[in-house]
Amino acid sequence: MAKKPSTDKVETTRNLIFAVIVAFGVALVVAGIYFSTGLAQNSTPTEGEDYSLIENSDRIRKGDPINVYEFFSYGCIHCRNFDPELDEWLISTADDVAFSRKPAAFSRTWTLLGQGYLALEQLDALERNHKKLFSAVHDFGKNFRNSQEMADYLDSEELPAAEFLRAFNSPKVRRKLAQAETEGSRYNIKSVPTMVVAGKYTVDMANGMQRALEVVDYLIAQERAARAGKLATAQ
Repeated sequence: MAKKPSTDKVETTRNLIFAVIVAFGVALVVAGIYFSTGLAQNSTPTEGEDYSLIENSDRIRKGDPINVYEFFSYGCIHCRNFDPELDEWLISTADDVAFSRKPAAFSRTWTLLGQGYLALEQLDALERNHKKLFSAVHDFGKNFRNSQEMADYLDSEELPAAEFLRAFNSPKVRRKLAQAETEGSRYNIKSVPTMVVAGKYTVDMANGMQRALEVVDYLIAQERAARAGKLATAQ
């Protein structure tokens, strides 16, 4: 049975009002996601605002990967907070990107922690102990005064204290520490965490962690395109 015209008109008006309310609600939700996740910053990154150029950039040789470094310290709470974001980003890293961490040595304590990181790296023991050292400093307030205290804290069946100390004091680890300090100075690293892309750009966390990784992705793409262009010109 057909409804009266007057009833149809009222129902149509109600449906229109309901549709407008729903659309407005969806818009608010989308806007909230947009701003809360940092997607509002998805504009093209600009030099000086999102990243800085390195004056004496690395010399790139044919076949080199696109190196991405994170300068960090176990003593830095921002580095600890950035670590899960970075791990997630690394899952989708392309094959032509090579990532590594570089310890920052802004103080005697940070130098000690940085040497500890390099010792764990040499022993291939980072997977079990990387987060453990972050937690030691920031969750339990550990203040390692020397390598022995760090070795005792990490001591386990998989990583005996004596083995850690041998790596800690090895010439190779000392050379890597000195190299990281030299690179930190050359790249003008003033805060951590800071990302370095292709030895040409630095990206800090001034605009947030998510934005920093977006900028890193952008710079990787730029570097990839530049290398492809040079290869095409050479051919």
